[in-house]
Amino acid sequence: MTTSSQEQTCPVCGVTVANDVVQFANGSTGTRARLYARVCQYAKKPECINQDKGLIGVVLQEDGFMEAPSINLAQ
Repeated sequence: MTTSSQEQTCPVCGVTVANDVVQFANGSTGTRARLYARVCQYAKKPECINQDKGLIGVVLQEDGFMEAPSINLAQ
């Protein structure tokens, strides 16, 4: 896996990536894999700076969002 030492801001979602550390708008920092799991795989925009599988690395289950609990609307 190669690393990038330059700072980039994604024109699609606005996050900043510096030294492969992602600064989300809210919460703690994360990895490129977490950014991909939560945003990039859904945005699918060619301008996205997080599309290089070699930089993203392995996306783990905990990188994505937890499944929401079921809601029973029948009362």
